[in-house]
Amino acid sequence: MRTVQRRFTLIGAAVALTSAALLVAGCGTGPGHVGSAAIVGDTVLPLEQVQQRVDVVLKKEPDVQELHEQRKLDQVARLVVTLGVRHELIEEAARREGVTVSEEAVSESIERAGGAELASQRTPYDATTFRERARDQLLLVELARKYADRMEVTFDYFFTKDSSEAVDKAKQVAANPAKMAEFIAAAPQSAEGQSMAQKAQRVRSAESPQAAQFPLFGVEPGTVVAFAPEPGSAQWIVAHVTDRRTDARSPGESSTQQLTPQVLEQIGLRLLQTLAGDPEIQINPRYGVWDSTAIGLAPSEGELTGYQATVREPSQ
Repeated sequence: MRTVQRRFTLIGAAVALTSAALLVAGCGTGPGHVGSAAIVGDTVLPLEQVQQRVDVVLKKEPDVQELHEQRKLDQVARLVVTLGVRHELIEEAARREGVTVSEEAVSESIERAGGAELASQRTPYDATTFRERARDQLLLVELARKYADRMEVTFDYFFTKDSSEAVDKAKQVAANPAKMAEFIAAAPQSAEGQSMAQKAQRVRSAESPQAAQFPLFGVEPGTVVAFAPEPGSAQWIVAHVTDRRTDARSPGESSTQQLTPQVLEQIGLRLLQTLAGDPEIQINPRYGVWDSTAIGLAPSEGELTGYQATVREPSQ
């Protein structure tokens, strides 16, 4: 098998929000504060704000009226809550990292997108509130520029045939890190006779910016992750991240100069896991559960896009 670095270079990252069967006005016990849709650290995202933004979508997006008739507004509400939680994480990460964007830059970004009214179409924002979204996107890009050409992760990995096997084995590795070596040794070869597992694989973000969008670059050393490298793929990867550096600069021109704002935004989004200080995120059950792999909401525990856990240290 080609190295994981080569595989990651060839595939793109996708963060997908899936549908569910809960309405924004549905019943459910909220997190710690009554009337909250979500709590990020000490910050509350009010239910009222979520409802207001869902109402905005209903008024300005004709297609969503059809969703309302089909009782599928949960998808819209979950997107609103996802963006609300991400906003708080972005604000905290930017504060910690000393990253800012000027109001002039936000205005220019909106104008390049055709103006606030046009840019806010197909989003939970209107022309007035879209500045928040534009600012968040620019902050993500700036966070990525700070780190995109100097990250390096080292990890052991193996591929599995499906998500169930991946999550089960990842949980075993989390409980007993010695299991990782067993699973690598037992990993089959591909149809081309190439290995589907490896120890101490090292990937630099400057050499493989697509890889920097994956969970491997967003977790601390000592974390086991399981996820599908390609959207919709049955094959999943289980990886134990053993080292993570942010000072691994490559000689020559900065790689960020070659990356599109869209790629930088996705890298910045992935970095929120570590740069925001890992605040506790509580989600009102009516909207689903927090999915650390997607950095967004999933309808239920059974519909998470991946698995992450701290590996238990061996007893001394």
